[in-house]
Amino acid sequence: MSKYFIGIMTGTSADALDGCIVSFDRSFKLIGSLSTELGESYREKYEQSIKKGYKTIKESNDLKEIEDKLNEKTVELINKLLKKTSIKSSDISSIAFSGQTVFHTVGKSYQIGNPQKISNDLDINVVSDFRNYDISMGGMGAPLIPEFHRYIYSEKDKRKLIINIGGIANGTYLEGDIISLASDIGPGNCLIDHASKKLFNTGYDNCGNESSKGNIEINLLRELMNESSKMVYPRSDDKSDYYALLNRERMKITPNNLLRTLTEFTAEKVKEFYLFCNNPDEVILHGGGTKNDFLMNLINKKINVAIRTTDSEISSKYVEAAGFAYLAYLDKGKKFNSRL
Repeated sequence: MSKYFIGIMTGTSADALDGCIVSFDRSFKLIGSLSTELGESYREKYEQSIKKGYKTIKESNDLKEIEDKLNEKTVELINKLLKKTSIKSSDISSIAFSGQTVFHTVGKSYQIGNPQKISNDLDINVVSDFRNYDISMGGMGAPLIPEFHRYIYSEKDKRKLIINIGGIANGTYLEGDIISLASDIGPGNCLIDHASKKLFNTGYDNCGNESSKGNIEINLLRELMNESSKMVYPRSDDKSDYYALLNRERMKITPNNLLRTLTEFTAEKVKEFYLFCNNPDEVILHGGGTKNDFLMNLINKKINVAIRTTDSEISSKYVEAAGFAYLAYLDKGKKFNSRL
């Protein structure tokens, strides 16, 4: 069996495709990593599809278009990764392909992307459909990488909290080598990104610069916290759950104040999960949210221990891609063979 695995990930922010080649032979090793932008057109059509509630590709020409682009970009990225690392395709055990989540509930999940086509184009086996596989095994289909968090960070007699701040934030609470709780916990970047696009015509709030210029709208923050208070742990969230919180009236708030309040909301939901897990000794973060300096400073002030990112072990940007590769290593997905 080949010892190398490739992880390919695009999150609900739908801004980029991240890939890495890793090995789990004796211990974890990152061999190489690469990322490519998916483009504004991809992101816009993806967001529109979520808002319209499409549940299959047959319902939307836009979904078919961006699926084709996702397949193409995936094959292109993997070829570049192989060239960059001088690893042969025959040395790859399998590709872990997350797909792009369009629709998700605890009972059914739908991702675009064609694992069989990717497998055929590259002549490498692909493991995919991880969310529905997890649901079939009695899980919720998200979050999916707590097993990888445990593999990398579990330590005897230590309590740790690993939080991914992607489009949606999720957390893994480790007590020694036991996963005590794994759950989606809040909006992560999705509301900040959504407001940034609508109000500033940018895909995200760079370093939290616009948020830092605003003031918290206390009444709105209270409403958001109250309206999300019934979302108990453990749970699996969909972006539409959070988009529903931003009605037209709320979008009329002064732009910087709205971003400031949404950033505060994200930080409060992280704090809420930290307190629910009885103040773990160590907090480690990864995901796109770690690039938002203003958000990271807010979280740091709200939590009683120093926080850090995963960067000393693996770049925060590639943790999820490596996590999916670990799921492929564990055979926790549907297999698509290159030779049928």
